Amino acid sequence: MATATRSASGAASCIFIILAATTMSMATSSSYAGETSSRSCIAAERAALLSFKTGMTSDPEKRLDSWRGHDCCQWSGVTCDNRTGHVVKLSLRNAFIEDDENFVWCMPRAHGESGGLQGKISSSLLALQYLNHLDLSGNSLGGVGVPIPKFLGSIKSLTYLNLACMNFDGGVPPQLGNLSRLLHLNLEATIFSDTLLHSDDISWLCRLGLLRSLDMSGVNLSTIPDWVGVVTLIPSLEVLQLSQCGLSLQHEPIVHSNLSSLQVLHLSSNGIDTLNPTYWFWDVLIIKELDLSRNKIVGQLPDAIGNMTSLQTLRLGGNYLSGVKSELFKNLCNLSWLELWSNEIDQDMSDFMEGFPACTKSKLRSLDLSATNLTGRIPSSIKQWKNLSDLQLSDNRLVGSIPLGLGKMTNLRSLILNNNQLNGSVSEEHFASLVYLMELSLSHNPVHITISSNWIPAFNLEVAHFASTKMGPHFPLWLKGQKDIWDLDISDTGIVDPVPVWFWTVFSNVSYVNISCNQISGRLPATLEFMTSAQMLDLKSNDFTGLLPLLPESLLFLDISRNSLSGSLPQDFGAPMLRELVLFANHINGTIPIYICQLQYMEVLDLSENLLVGQLPQCSKGRDDKEELNTTVDPGNRLLSALILHNNNLSGKFPEFLQYSPLLTLLDLSHNKFEGELPTWTSGKLPYLSFLLLRHNMFSGSIPIELTEQVHLQFLDLANNRISGAIPRGLANLKAMAQYSKIRSDNPLESKFGSIGVDNHIEAIKYDDSQQIVMKGQQLYYTSAIVYMVGLDFSCNNLLGEIPEEIASLFALKLLNVSHNQLTGKIPDKIGLLQGLESLDLSFNELYGEVPWSLTEITTLSHLNLSYNNLSGRIPSGSQLQTLSDSESMYIGNNYLCGPPLSMSCSRPGVTEDHHEVNNTNNRDLYLGLAARVCHGTLDGLCHLLIREDLEGCLLLTSKC
Repeated sequence: MATATRSASGAASCIFIILAATTMSMATSSSYAGETSSRSCIAAERAALLSFKTGMTSDPEKRLDSWRGHDCCQWSGVTCDNRTGHVVKLSLRNAFIEDDENFVWCMPRAHGESGGLQGKISSSLLALQYLNHLDLSGNSLGGVGVPIPKFLGSIKSLTYLNLACMNFDGGVPPQLGNLSRLLHLNLEATIFSDTLLHSDDISWLCRLGLLRSLDMSGVNLSTIPDWVGVVTLIPSLEVLQLSQCGLSLQHEPIVHSNLSSLQVLHLSSNGIDTLNPTYWFWDVLIIKELDLSRNKIVGQLPDAIGNMTSLQTLRLGGNYLSGVKSELFKNLCNLSWLELWSNEIDQDMSDFMEGFPACTKSKLRSLDLSATNLTGRIPSSIKQWKNLSDLQLSDNRLVGSIPLGLGKMTNLRSLILNNNQLNGSVSEEHFASLVYLMELSLSHNPVHITISSNWIPAFNLEVAHFASTKMGPHFPLWLKGQKDIWDLDISDTGIVDPVPVWFWTVFSNVSYVNISCNQISGRLPATLEFMTSAQMLDLKSNDFTGLLPLLPESLLFLDISRNSLSGSLPQDFGAPMLRELVLFANHINGTIPIYICQLQYMEVLDLSENLLVGQLPQCSKGRDDKEELNTTVDPGNRLLSALILHNNNLSGKFPEFLQYSPLLTLLDLSHNKFEGELPTWTSGKLPYLSFLLLRHNMFSGSIPIELTEQVHLQFLDLANNRISGAIPRGLANLKAMAQYSKIRSDNPLESKFGSIGVDNHIEAIKYDDSQQIVMKGQQLYYTSAIVYMVGLDFSCNNLLGEIPEEIASLFALKLLNVSHNQLTGKIPDKIGLLQGLESLDLSFNELYGEVPWSLTEITTLSHLNLSYNNLSGRIPSGSQLQTLSDSESMYIGNNYLCGPPLSMSCSRPGVTEDHHEVNNTNNRDLYLGLAARVCHGTLDGLCHLLIREDLEGCLLLTSKC
């Protein structure tokens, strides 16, 4: 009730203010023409501008270089009234921000794109009393803790204010409501940044009675329940953009609104979950553009949509609408842009397309039906949609061949058919009349590209995606003439051919190249520096030879894994902005150059499965050894999130330079020759460490107690080292192993390329290096699934003492392996609390006592090994334990265990007593000694017959089995 009262009171105030505002004169700005003036600027205003310039700390585009001399009216970005000489316009918009007509899209900039001006906005702008146009959008004049300056609300002559994409923080100042002459206001916030622009009260908007265009996209308005009641009382509004504001629509909709002039309404990426037929915007029949995409809208689309006959653009993609029928659009004859992607049409495509009226078929220019569960064939009648320039049908269940009629849609610029079940042949005839085609995607369809080598297309593609189609075995020669391509994907197309000489030069201006997963052969060029626009090169899983080439300065991502590169890494291979370097499974030798340390943007570095030797470079080379570790010199790879070096011949201590990589998530040094003690600084310096794989090295000393403070650690593999001492107490502090909610939901092995704002067209790159993990008694390989792996592996070391009771509190564990140590004591009684455990190996220790009956409660258990201990008593019986294969071998080497599946009966006197005083070490040494002698002798072929699968992991290090 209180909320309703406040809303009504605010609405009444708005009405009064708006009525007063509409009586004001509209002659709010002086006339001016062009960038030049017949009058010199006012001295006080020149001084104000120079003071503004002084507040800038960086000007990478040299926008203010012209700000010198007496006449400020000649300065770049400054416009004066040609009669009075007063500054009336200041436009310093950053040219690098994306602009779709009048709408700005604030995304994080890729490396190499300018952040524009940097610094602080000076209050000297208050001296520009006649300023009516201020555009500072896209410049880095904000930052953490830097709000929109309140004094801007005192430049009352403003009719246009654009502060979009400036990375401001904190609350939107209500003082902006003092700008009563304002016609256009853009406060769009930068998304995915460290700042949060928000507002808890937007009632000040009511004082802007002349406002025509309002954009507060990205500003958090989630705490304002009556936002509709405010914005619908600004009758002059023509454009309203409130995307990604955390908004919802109240269940009691406002039936009528005063927005009789509204033509553009953007409410995308909010929390809207329903579309009530009586919502206010259905009555605004003059709306031309309606964007409700990327919400949570469920249910059916109201019939009211059919009354909005002025609609030209309708975006409903990214919701949960069901049963969308084309008949709903029968009255929308002005519709030229329709997006329904990621909703449920669930209909035969032919039937759905036939439901549109003839006027729509002749007028529609863009149609996006991706991921709508369309079935059936692409109808041959598609050729009737003659004005379509953009057709997107990806991620459906379409079958059959691609109709030749598509080749007669002469206006097509973009044809996206990837991820369906289309088949048959695709020939030149399919593209005969598509002279304007710029974007073509047929990826992930079993179609056969049967285009002759001498065909010269009529189009000039910019985007060409043919991944996982049948294009080979020969390299597609028709691509030679497509010199405008900036995004090329012909991966996994069955090409078995040398790379043509012309390939690298024809595509020298490309940004994204993916020719992976073929059998393309040839020697890589000595340098690729001439590819000055390249950001991603994916050449993995081919037959390339030669050295790693010198790389383009613009490159962000490089994957040449699973090839036959040889030689050593160059001392300086370029690409200073490289974020991911993936070279695993080659024949690269030599040492890792110190140049790696200079790649300050590096996030993923994978040099595993090569022939690298020597110690890792000391990246903190500028630091004196006597200085504190938190020194600011040589920051190292501060953005590094994954370092993967397994299966080389690297040596030395645990890498100290990782102290300067606070974002490190995955570290894999396994199968090398690292030695020394494990560091105690990881919990403080590597707070986000989730995966630590150090198996098969020569690390010694005890397990640092500090490791138990790694709250994000979910997989720790220390197997096959020389670690001694006790398993540390405090395991309950490993929150990621104790709570399912703490397990990572993102994959550190997966490319971050799709999240850095450099490209929205290519699919996310899937990282496919394999991580070796011993589980269920065998060596397994994990790729992206490692994100779900939770485990501890301390096997094949020299650990002493008991298994800590706290281990039973790690409820999320899937793997626990402490085999082949010298552990004593009993198996923790509460081990049955590990309800997600799949593999448990406690073999080859000196454990005694009974097998806990709680083991029978672990219904997920599929591998158990308790062999070669001093366990005694009756073996627990339970349905889960009885399902395990080779169940008798799980208990072998425990002379005082009895009951099924062993042959020893528990009725034999004395067998249920504890016998921990009987040491089983002699038996274990006998088996190991026999196995080692056989492996080193002439009977190598019998090695795997004599050594159980669960022993093999430890013996690999010594006997080379």
